[in-house]
Amino acid sequence: MHLQPRWRIALAALSLLPLLGTASLAAAELDPHVPPDTEMLVTVNVRQVLESDLVKKHAIPPARDALKDLNDVQDVLKDLGFDPFKDLDRVIVASPGGNAPDKGLFIVHGKFNLAKFKAKGADAARDNPDVLKIHMIGDGAGGQFTVYEVIIPGGDDSLYVSLAHERTMLVSPGKDYVVEGLKRAKTKKKAALKNKDFQALVEKMDAKQSVSLAALGKALKGDALGSAPKAVQDFIEKTEAIGGGITFGADVKFELLVSAKSEREATSLKETTDRGLKLGLAALLLLASDRKELEAAADVLKTVRVTAKGKLVTLRGRVTAEVIQGALKKE
Repeated sequence: MHLQPRWRIALAALSLLPLLGTASLAAAELDPHVPPDTEMLVTVNVRQVLESDLVKKHAIPPARDALKDLNDVQDVLKDLGFDPFKDLDRVIVASPGGNAPDKGLFIVHGKFNLAKFKAKGADAARDNPDVLKIHMIGDGAGGQFTVYEVIIPGGDDSLYVSLAHERTMLVSPGKDYVVEGLKRAKTKKKAALKNKDFQALVEKMDAKQSVSLAALGKALKGDALGSAPKAVQDFIEKTEAIGGGITFGADVKFELLVSAKSEREATSLKETTDRGLKLGLAALLLLASDRKELEAAADVLKTVRVTAKGKLVTLRGRVTAEVIQGALKKE
């Protein structure tokens, strides 16, 4: 699949996270706003990340300091009554197949002051009509949805934004994606993906993970894959779907689930991964005798375990608190 730039940037970065670092997957209900054509789903449990000791100590202070320097942003957040460090809970990025530029949806869960958002939107649309427009769209039941069109400077592209209610904001480069998401929120129907196997994988994801990814194998194919190492290309070719994530705690736990196209390919993936891990560990241990900073990487690799059952291959491991603290001290 050829992802458009606005989605490729976000998804490419997040899709690497499961390879770095999650707790065991458990059944989780699919977010009702997720579009039916979704083939790649990234979820960031912002609240859990912000409340982890690791992030509280090392990431939040510099982030707050950086925000203080952005006076315009500070003023807007104040007008909206929104504190991203307190009011943001979860962000979900849903992307479909195909290469249309107006597809995909950001689902932002948190605490939003509807009255303040409405007032700020009205003021901005009045004072800057070339940047913000307000669309009133029928909801199919006699009412109307308020959808804000944010016009991106220097181009013809727009982002459409709307509040489904005080706990959920929807954002998309396609107005229809926002409107359909609003309708799903209004009817309170459960999400139903077109690909039922993919939905089954998504619903195995642990809602408590800090960062998680689920994707069909074909959704991972794109321009970047052509320049990737052959081992990576072979891995994707054998993959029907992939899921996993990271959980931040005292340790950083990670788990990667791969649904192969057949049991034979699952066995092949496990054997290839096992060999790669053993070779990688041997190389790290050899190099660590001269480069002590590689000892931490070797310690992480020692925790990794790979299993296969049917068409499902599972990789688990963790970065211990001792390794994390050692790396931070060196920084």
